Amino acid sequence: MLLQGLTSGWPTLAWIGIQVVFWTLFIGSIFRLDLNHLKHFADTSAWAASILFFTLLWRLSAGIEPGLSFHIFGSALLTLLFGFPYMLVGGVLGMIANALSGVGSIVDIPASALAVLIIPGGTTFLVWKLSLRILPPNFFAYVWGCGFFGATIGIAVSATAITTLLWLSGLYPLDYLLDFYYPFALMQTFPEGFITGTVLALLVVYKPEWVATFRDEFYLNHKNPGDAHHLPKRESSDD
Repeated sequence: MLLQGLTSGWPTLAWIGIQVVFWTLFIGSIFRLDLNHLKHFADTSAWAASILFFTLLWRLSAGIEPGLSFHIFGSALLTLLFGFPYMLVGGVLGMIANALSGVGSIVDIPASALAVLIIPGGTTFLVWKLSLRILPPNFFAYVWGCGFFGATIGIAVSATAITTLLWLSGLYPLDYLLDFYYPFALMQTFPEGFITGTVLALLVVYKPEWVATFRDEFYLNHKNPGDAHHLPKRESSDD
């Protein structure tokens, strides 16, 4: 997985920064989990099955040097389906499962989570929040704007941030990263966006209750599209 095997090489300041960012967001995400939501078997099963699928998928990767690997992230899709806290907590549990089974190491999880989960997932979450304000409220704006382009932008931002971090940390020279890592990392943007947009479109049509960021009353049920931006947020129910 991306950034696996580099723990001993990180400069002290970079290592401390990674730990602070990871643990702050991870602990905050744990406290933001809605335990009542997890009591519903269908919702919990969908979340657990998705995490298990990407946990197994992360085991399939191609690498050129320690820490520089290429694989499907899935963080954008998980963020749009379940929300950022569920994506991060579930993704970390998946990384722990892989580490315990011999794929990667526990000590590398904060750095890997930063690259694979936090940066791309957080970017997609921000794109979704921004789309609620500036994009027209319809199905295609959601699938294309949040799904395809949200995931694409998330991978591009992650690739740029990780390349910069590896260069500034002195782990790899910039010329090497620009020749052998960064261009190929950017090539992941289209397949990641295509997969995210396609799966999201299918689930919105057939299983909209699994998509936490899609609201019928915002994207579909309104006479005047401009009125959708002023609708109150749907209140959750315990029923």
